[in-house]
Amino acid sequence: MEKKEKFSVHTDCIRFPLDRPCVYQKNDNARCAECDKYSKVSQNAVFKILIIKLGAMGDVLRTTFLLEGLKELYPASEISWIVSKNNAQVLSGNKFINNIIINDDNTAGFLTSNYFNLVINPDLAPKSLALARLSFKENFSGYVLDNDRNIVFSNEPAQQWLLMSSYDELKKANQHTYQHWMSAITGLNKDNYEIIVPLQESSVKKADIFLKEKNIAAGKKIIGINPGAGKRWKMKKWRTDGFIALAKHLSSKGHIVLLLGGNDDIEEITAITNEKIKNVYSAGTDNSIPDFFALVNLCDIIVCGDTMALHAAAGLKKNIVALFGPTSLAEIDVYGRGIKLQSNKECICCYKQECDISKNCMDLISEEEVIKAVEKYL
Repeated sequence: MEKKEKFSVHTDCIRFPLDRPCVYQKNDNARCAECDKYSKVSQNAVFKILIIKLGAMGDVLRTTFLLEGLKELYPASEISWIVSKNNAQVLSGNKFINNIIINDDNTAGFLTSNYFNLVINPDLAPKSLALARLSFKENFSGYVLDNDRNIVFSNEPAQQWLLMSSYDELKKANQHTYQHWMSAITGLNKDNYEIIVPLQESSVKKADIFLKEKNIAAGKKIIGINPGAGKRWKMKKWRTDGFIALAKHLSSKGHIVLLLGGNDDIEEITAITNEKIKNVYSAGTDNSIPDFFALVNLCDIIVCGDTMALHAAAGLKKNIVALFGPTSLAEIDVYGRGIKLQSNKECICCYKQECDISKNCMDLISEEEVIKAVEKYL
């Protein structure tokens, strides 16, 4: 009995790495039964929160609105966020996040070595559900899997969001924003906290240099156009000829047009620049995310589809003209600083990524509607 006690193991000690002896055993031949360094993982000095939101990039960015509300509810909290490597840059420099955790081979070790008072998983993706299940937690908001692969939801709003995510007809009928639903799921005090878009000083300087290189005078109205929508959601894109007509109109009024996008938007941006319209400039398609944010920040107005640029513009408090077709107009919050346009096509908000209708819902948004909406902010 004495020997068994001498070699007992406190596997719940924060200093025990699970798969090998701890540093105190290695260096000092310490025994758990007699060690004064024992500290239970679950006895946190601060309230620890874990957010699991891996992607997509725009979804990660818009979910940052939760952070200010969480800090109001838990002022002394420490917030960690697990995110996919490709989407981590949108969180870089966020003052509310203590730890940005890249989802990789080390994630399981991180989850088993930390105890969280609250795990927030607003995502129904299998990876996110698996991470929520693996996390060592006191409580959760959102979703986690049980032993029978059932999705367990934390409250009634989470159940409603699950149903909407499962039935397109419910998604189409929804009239509340993403922020409304996520606030209800996590128990925030309100649903209008702002999206957080950190601006890095080095990127802001690059954006200023860009203006000087293009001889864009101070005081000129700058309208940012994001004409693409990535590879996955081709149906979110408005007609390129519509963007060309808009650019020509704005140019004729003496305004500056800045073409914004990434590598997936090269075709659309090239088609517009090939028109050689005066005062229309491409900001490049290979910018880092911080540089992209700084370029968006140059603009007075952003015209785009349901894209990451929309959420960046919302977080940077820009005026927005957003064009919708296959995704929910109601779900997107522009914080009272924008106009949301869609056609009257009956099949809008279908959530289809492909469409064989010759005049689809995005095609039917007219240049006149878009120009009128933009001019409201000029």
